[in-house]
Amino acid sequence: MVPTPALDPESFLRSVVASRATLGLSPMKLLDIVSHVTALTDGAPYAIVGGLAQILWARKTHTDDLDIALSSASLLAAYDRVTSGRAERGWALPSPPDRAHEANDVFEVYHLLFDGAVVDLLSFRTATFNEEILSTAVSVPALGNLRFVRPELLLVTQLLRPGPRAAVAAIDLVVARGELDGGLDVDYTRAWARAVGREAGLDRALSVAAALRSSS
Repeated sequence: MVPTPALDPESFLRSVVASRATLGLSPMKLLDIVSHVTALTDGAPYAIVGGLAQILWARKTHTDDLDIALSSASLLAAYDRVTSGRAERGWALPSPPDRAHEANDVFEVYHLLFDGAVVDLLSFRTATFNEEILSTAVSVPALGNLRFVRPELLLVTQLLRPGPRAAVAAIDLVVARGELDGGLDVDYTRAWARAVGREAGLDRALSVAAALRSSS
């Protein structure tokens, strides 16, 4: 089943407009940059993750992130094109002290610039999880067929991140999806949360979200 966005396209774009102070992108600039990412990677599968996906699936009002998941091979190839000068005009590396590369046990990310806007290209360390994100990404026709991570897998990516902001984002997503018919496939989410070692975090998010719904 194709998940239902929590926001209609017009509301999604209004939230992007509200993010311009930090994201630095108009809605059309956003669509344009994603097309340049696909050109940089020769059309490799991708999925928009992070804050923009949270806007679509959970009605988040603003983000400062443009995060795009790729396969590990496509990620490295894209970075190599930029560093070797073979990428199209507009791509660049950040200036020191900002670093282009970051890696930990959860993901690997390259922070790149396109026409001055930050674009984070990333790949999750658990290869099967990363492949699931890419192979099940949802195309949204009303947004130029941009491909977004499924809400269930977006929730798992939030469980992988440390800190209270990620925990709150996970709860917000569960609450928002709970207001939609078939908004969240809990069994599917649980299977992937278990696969990446975050089932306990999922249980906490579900419990808090249920308490919030019952008290409202």
